[in-house]
Amino acid sequence: MKTKALSLSLHQERTWNVLLHYRPGILGFRSLVDDPRFFLAPDGKTDAKAELMATLDGLFDGTSDPPPFCRFPGRYAFLAERLGVDPARVPKPPCSEADNIVRTIDGQSATLVFASGYVNAPASMFGHTFLRIDSSYESPLLAFAVNYAAKVDEGEGAIKFTLKGLSGGYRGYYSVLPYYEKVREYANIDQRDMWEYRLNLTPDEVRHLVLHLLDLKGIATDYFFFDENCSYELLFLLDAARPATRLTETGEGYWVIPMDTVRAALSAGLVDNVAWRPSRARQIRHALSFMTDRETELSRGIADGALPSDAILSEPLPDAGKVRVLDLAALLAQYRIAKKDLGHEAFQKRFHGILGTRTRFAGVGAGTPPLPVPPPPDAGHRSARASLGAGFRGHDSFLEAGWRPAYHDHTDDPAGYTEGSRIEFSSGAARWYPEDDRVRLARLDLIRIESLNPADRVFRPKSWKVRASLETRDFGEREDGLVAFCGAGVGLSLRMGSGTIASLLAEIEGAFTRRYHASYRLAPGASAGLMASPVPGWRVRFEARGVWGAAGDTTGGPDLSAGLRQTVRLGRDLALSLDLSRGVQKHVRRTEGTLALNRYF
Repeated sequence: MKTKALSLSLHQERTWNVLLHYRPGILGFRSLVDDPRFFLAPDGKTDAKAELMATLDGLFDGTSDPPPFCRFPGRYAFLAERLGVDPARVPKPPCSEADNIVRTIDGQSATLVFASGYVNAPASMFGHTFLRIDSSYESPLLAFAVNYAAKVDEGEGAIKFTLKGLSGGYRGYYSVLPYYEKVREYANIDQRDMWEYRLNLTPDEVRHLVLHLLDLKGIATDYFFFDENCSYELLFLLDAARPATRLTETGEGYWVIPMDTVRAALSAGLVDNVAWRPSRARQIRHALSFMTDRETELSRGIADGALPSDAILSEPLPDAGKVRVLDLAALLAQYRIAKKDLGHEAFQKRFHGILGTRTRFAGVGAGTPPLPVPPPPDAGHRSARASLGAGFRGHDSFLEAGWRPAYHDHTDDPAGYTEGSRIEFSSGAARWYPEDDRVRLARLDLIRIESLNPADRVFRPKSWKVRASLETRDFGEREDGLVAFCGAGVGLSLRMGSGTIASLLAEIEGAFTRRYHASYRLAPGASAGLMASPVPGWRVRFEARGVWGAAGDTTGGPDLSAGLRQTVRLGRDLALSLDLSRGVQKHVRRTEGTLALNRYF
């Protein structure tokens, strides 16, 4: 058997390398799996041939418990197929645990699911991808979800999560759970839309996927925020199902985000159909947009239990208005029990009452248009961006080169992204001033996150921002310097119309440079902004901001600024932006303008 395996060079076949999670590196191939229990050979992490020989030895060794063909059914299936293994020659007892799992999952087809970004959770700000293994049941809610995620201790904050996630401080595991639990978590609780990309895998390919998933049962890998993450690790399962797709080669760059996994599956021709599952919050907001204040008040009263559902019968409303009230009350009650703001017994009584009253209006519609389907996430721009531009700073002109590894800002085209969100890592720009041949780092945002989530008559979310950056600032008419600073803000945003959001945030900023007499300045302040889309493809963001030195260097008065940024979409991955700003820092007043061409990739 070993001789035949070597003659066929099975250790060099792509399927074997996928099953071992090998990826090329500077020193050759190396498995991304960090758990020694995954390997039968001492050097199996780096030697595919040694692991193959050790696996073949184990197939005929009845002493290990569990035997390798039960512990690694994906490997066994591959070797049995390629080597033509005679089952009569292999002392194979029943693999009851593995067989039961395969039978329970009953994989007939597979779906790649993308949950939209959730800025309030660091692990999910870029969105999240997982697989759904569809069975012979008609309802997808009865299917199983296959997830890969870091095991995070309860109560860990955003900063700790980010630092540990960047450095591989977490262990990642695959897990299987009912799909309806993921729908409850994402669509019903976290206010996240879900996009379901049905894959054209055959039942036999799905079986190979499930068998490899069993290979990974209880096996840990080091979790890295940008590459070895929930998005990339799923690709090994898809490559195990159909190795010719070579999806794991998507991760040979420096980062992989969830949308990259979806685009890789689309590019490989794996996707047959796309379905949208709107979040409960989106359904509620859509209903609200067609309701009067009185109708909204009644809906909330019924959902809260302050009014009986049949109280609507005596209201001077048309039947369509009463239906709108009852339908929204039902949505609110479902949302609140999902958030655990409502007990099960109270929900049942309230919800049954709403449905009972609703039956009195059988055949009456709410008179509202159906929920419009937004562009799918794959229709949006790619997450990395490079830009080239030119501009002026006071009386000096410059050429500028900008970069952004990830992900999205307020004036990028919003199609496919979470409204009101800005998430940027290591984004920056360098300038060359030709008149005196100076090169300056204009800015470097190590991290910049903003969530302008509009409040309405039902939801009262906080808007917030955090930023850690380096930036060139003025210290005189012909004098500037690099300043390190971090800041945060919290406040409120309101929707002023379709595509228009106004915001007001209280802020605090810490700035650090030797040019301050105390080497630092702590400055509270505030910002007000307006974001709009006057016409499709044109995004405008205006912001006015002021901070006042309260500790450290308090001389020189406030720092005031106002900026207008406009971006015009030229194509899905091409845009033209114009920035204009006016700043007052100490006794320096400076006007800047930049025109740049942005390429997304």
